[in-house]
Amino acid sequence: MNKNYPHLFSRFRINGMDLKNRIVMAPMGTFSEARNGFPNEKQIEYYRARARGGVGMILLEGQYVTNKTDPWIDYVTTAGTDEQMKGWALLAEACHAEGAKICLQLSCGLGRNAFPFSDEQMVSASEVPSFYHPEQNCRALTIEEIHDIVEHYRIAARNASTAEADAVQIHAHAGYMLDQFMTPAWNKRTDEYGGSFENRMRIVKEIYEAIRDEVGPDYPILIRMAADHDFPGGRTLEESIEIAKYLEELGIDAFDIDMGCYERKQWIVPSIYSGDACMVDYAAKIKEAVSVPVLAAGTFTPETAEEALTDGKCDVVMFGRQLIADPDMPNKLLDGMEEDVRPCLYCNEVCVGRLYENRVISCAINPQAVFEKEYPLVKTNRPRKVVVVGGGPGGMEAARVAALQGHQVTLYEKSDALGGQLIAAFQPPFKRRLRLFVDWQKLQIQKAGVVIVLNKEIHADSPELEDADRIIVAIGAEVFNPPISGIENTVNVLEAHLNPEKVKGNKIVVAGGGASGCDCALELAMEGKEVSIVEMAPEIAPNMLLDNRNPLLFRLEDHNVKQYAGHKITEITSKEVKAIDGDGKEVFFPADTVISAFGMKARHKLAEEIAYKYPTTAIIGDCNEVAQIGGAVRNGFFAGWSLH
Repeated sequence: MNKNYPHLFSRFRINGMDLKNRIVMAPMGTFSEARNGFPNEKQIEYYRARARGGVGMILLEGQYVTNKTDPWIDYVTTAGTDEQMKGWALLAEACHAEGAKICLQLSCGLGRNAFPFSDEQMVSASEVPSFYHPEQNCRALTIEEIHDIVEHYRIAARNASTAEADAVQIHAHAGYMLDQFMTPAWNKRTDEYGGSFENRMRIVKEIYEAIRDEVGPDYPILIRMAADHDFPGGRTLEESIEIAKYLEELGIDAFDIDMGCYERKQWIVPSIYSGDACMVDYAAKIKEAVSVPVLAAGTFTPETAEEALTDGKCDVVMFGRQLIADPDMPNKLLDGMEEDVRPCLYCNEVCVGRLYENRVISCAINPQAVFEKEYPLVKTNRPRKVVVVGGGPGGMEAARVAALQGHQVTLYEKSDALGGQLIAAFQPPFKRRLRLFVDWQKLQIQKAGVVIVLNKEIHADSPELEDADRIIVAIGAEVFNPPISGIENTVNVLEAHLNPEKVKGNKIVVAGGGASGCDCALELAMEGKEVSIVEMAPEIAPNMLLDNRNPLLFRLEDHNVKQYAGHKITEITSKEVKAIDGDGKEVFFPADTVISAFGMKARHKLAEEIAYKYPTTAIIGDCNEVAQIGGAVRNGFFAGWSLH
């Protein structure tokens, strides 16, 4: 047993529930349940895998106690029925069989934050604007509807106990439905559920009492709430401490503490820009104010989790996306196999991005997530000679998966290092998790027995391809430079990362405001340089996921990066950038160095030459279509997995 995490792997009790360790899987929506809300085999196997991986407890994604609030969840017809109880029982038994406890997060909806998958009017505590459609006001819940919600929590508690769930959690964070009652910014009611502190807390109090009536004194009831809403007019830490003390006096057994809401959306699913253990100090403030256990979530690493427990900042640490990326993380830590833990990138590409599309989630770097049954790695009885061309993330993933399934794999990389474009991408300090992932990939392909050949460029006539049974081409993309006068006077964004000595002077203009240009601008601004971004589109980083774009823009603002959207660059000289603004006026941006960040273009030609000569060739990653890292890794996984 690994002795590096004595607190993480110590036992702990919450009321009558005994946990084998202090690692809890955070609640995260998967959209993997059946249409009526019943857990299907896919969802059960997803949670079973995380339980088998060694967590002390799994906190299930939000379980709706009613489908009569948010219009978009009216399809959850099992809510409040025996059928829902039977589904919970299946999930509980699957997790118990693997040695983990299970806690049901009970929700009555998202209210004004509900996904806009329905054209019907959203509901809330009051007539306040819908988050996704601020031009539309929500309908205020009636007192009868509030009483019905409370009664459905009672039914849910009864069903949870019957299903042998070990605990329940009241879902009251992130500005969702119950939080909308608790917070004056959204609660404008003048009846017994609005106005005073006691009135605003009334629905939570009634829900707690209804649950406690059903489950008795020794059954754990948790609540999830934000310590600070992080926007003007939202709840402050001091107000949250008052709520926590009130709820402890009421009888709540433990607090699950996070941060933020949708108004400045950067904490719901923290990004790479948030840093490690990004919310633990807020959890620590709540822990100072109460005597019951506090659970904390937010971009923990095993090391920062152990540190937080050692320092007494929280009692239990929650891992979310990290356990999507690697369900076996706890057991690997316990067995001293830290180097084998696949590090979450906090990229939010597939685990969050798909939620906005009303799709089942997965993981950018673990395509088996939520598809454990569909994509098992099984040893083949027909080993093939496989050649992988390109040692970026897609090529390495293809090589890893093919080798694990028993194929003889040789990977050729034309440079002297594996990692592809990620080598440049992981240079900024806030991108260090990309470096960890590249290191993990390199170690895994070595362990899988992949033969690695560096400094070897492969083309269609290379003899190395002649004896291959299957070929996978993953040669990536190259820098795209538009036909702008003076483009030769720039340093491209990859060179800027890899050869910082090429970035001269203090006044820097980044030409191109996509994700890579913004990351480069932020890195240079953090070094103390005066940085401006010039972008032709109406907005900076327009294609980024909101959960990533918001914190990036906040960091750019924090470091005084000037942003000039809606400016078309017409000429670049050694001293300045010339552009046309939205009004057609010519403007000038003095620069000691201009960094070009106009994006990448696929290396189609060589890939197609190989594929036409060897028709069974698979073309993956950026040489097929330029995308985020998840596209390359997932393409690589499926290319290796599907070899026959």
